[in-house]
Amino acid sequence: MKEILEKIAAKPSLEARWLNTLSLLEYIGARKIGKTFSKVHPSIEVLEHHADETRHAFAFKRLSAIVSGGEDLGYLCPDEAIDYFQTLDKTLSDWITKLTSHSDSNQNYLIVTAVIERRAMKLYPVYRRITRNGFIRDELKRVVEEEASHRRLIEEGCLKIMNRNDVPDFEECDRMEEELFSKFQAAVEKALA
Repeated sequence: MKEILEKIAAKPSLEARWLNTLSLLEYIGARKIGKTFSKVHPSIEVLEHHADETRHAFAFKRLSAIVSGGEDLGYLCPDEAIDYFQTLDKTLSDWITKLTSHSDSNQNYLIVTAVIERRAMKLYPVYRRITRNGFIRDELKRVVEEEASHRRLIEEGCLKIMNRNDVPDFEECDRMEEELFSKFQAAVEKALA
């Protein structure tokens, strides 16, 4: 992904589209949190997570507008980005339902969020090092700090569920995510060629 991000960061129009795509992904995450807890008043931790994901969507959208000079240049592979998130959500939700022998929206939220946050913690620090824009680096630093705080709490909750069902770690989940992310990555690579 490093080489792809280098190509993206080298051209403002591509970086604006990339930031808009990140905004879209963060928005999908925020929307899923809202939908999951639409019938109950969630915990303060869930509300904070929802607020942060919404803020991340806003921040990346704002950065996209700054980089593009106010133009809406669209996205980089939006269909593939949406497909990545939606398929990951369904795949992991089905996996944990089968693992625990029951369907529960909170466990689905935990597993999908944990795996998405794990991806963010791989992607955002690399992008932060590569971007040429200091204001993007500053925002990515804030986003990484917020994601890291959610990740710890959410992973702990996930591991409790997984360990009770003889799954010691995220290895299998990470493998599923990597396969889906690689399709999105290939689409971006192809779009840049």
